[in-house]
Amino acid sequence: MKKNPLSFENLVTRLTSVDSLSPLFIGMLLFITVLILGSCSNDDDDNSGADIARVVGTYTVTDTDEDNEVENYSVTITKAGNGVQISNFGDIMYVPVKATIKGNSFNIPSQTFQGKSMTIQIYGSGTLNGNKLTFDYTIKTDDDYLLEHSCDATKQQ
Repeated sequence: MKKNPLSFENLVTRLTSVDSLSPLFIGMLLFITVLILGSCSNDDDDNSGADIARVVGTYTVTDTDEDNEVENYSVTITKAGNGVQISNFGDIMYVPVKATIKGNSFNIPSQTFQGKSMTIQIYGSGTLNGNKLTFDYTIKTDDDYLLEHSCDATKQQ
């Protein structure tokens, strides 16, 4: 008995019929679909622009070091790329210090600065709550001395 060749319509009907698909093929399709959907990122959830806008401004800072010595000064936070930069950081820096903000979390990634007579490394983290920025930072000198500070900064209106 001679079989008739499959027509294109017949082939499509058989391939789209769930009962003709093997469980292995269905499993592979589901796995690939989950893999593709899981690797997609939703850029619409990125609120970094709004977070940056909330932190930008001039702040009055109360800076307390590890010996409980207090110094008051002002800093200015401006947008810089996908983050911010802080001018007059620690009331000692002549160049801005870079930082990031995501939600209420404020981060000062490790940065190294070369002066005339020494190299320092600065890093820290904190939180933003309304118009108040609370953060800790550490200055590490090239002779491994650590200067630890806690700051309360209030945004000026």
